[in-house]
Amino acid sequence: MRMSKISNYIFISILLLSFQVLNAQDLIIKKEKAPSIESGLSLGVDVAPLILIAFQPERRGIGFIGRYVFLRNWFVVGEFGFENVNFSKTTYDYISNGGYLKIGSDYNFFKTKDPDNNDNITAGIRYGIATQTHQSPRFTIADDYWGDYVGSFETSNVTSHWLEFVAGIRTEVFKNFFMGWTFRIKTVLSVHTANVLEPYTIPGYGIGDNNVNIGFTYTLEYQIPFRTGKKKQSVTEIELPQVETSF
Repeated sequence: MRMSKISNYIFISILLLSFQVLNAQDLIIKKEKAPSIESGLSLGVDVAPLILIAFQPERRGIGFIGRYVFLRNWFVVGEFGFENVNFSKTTYDYISNGGYLKIGSDYNFFKTKDPDNNDNITAGIRYGIATQTHQSPRFTIADDYWGDYVGSFETSNVTSHWLEFVAGIRTEVFKNFFMGWTFRIKTVLSVHTANVLEPYTIPGYGIGDNNVNIGFTYTLEYQIPFRTGKKKQSVTEIELPQVETSF
């Protein structure tokens, strides 16, 4: 009888110990991935001017973008490009050549717990400056009484300044390869021209007569990582509870 009680006690003790070991194993190691921080320089091209040619064939240009990523949510951004305008109308011809530079920053509002997700939803600001030469080889002022006046404007220089407020989406389609678009509201600060001929378009800004322009960019970027934040695994160990048994 006594042996039976001892056997039951041993069986129950082993069973309880097994449950305790199983519960401890669930807590023994807990691995968590810390968000990765991808720091590096992204270089890309704006393909929106290639789309614009279909609607305004008289305007031809190309744009480039450089983006430095730091602290995961902040970007320092620089953009530059060139534009050529050449067209003929009934009453005048117009030619313009120039380039632009924009500098600013973006903030990433997209939050995720996935350490491998480098997508961005951004908003930011740019300061833009453009220099160009333009001319009107021919213009005609119609006058039925005195007769038409035909003249020209020689080549002159124009310098323009403006601000842009930008918002957009940027997604990593392959490792370190990004596609993105931005919507832009541009407001002119100043336009300095050497003569009375106003610029038809301003490189990087748009129609010269508008105090406010709306723009769009579509970029392809490749990020060169300078430093990759390793996905650290934090391991928490919990000691197995000591179970004392007595017979």
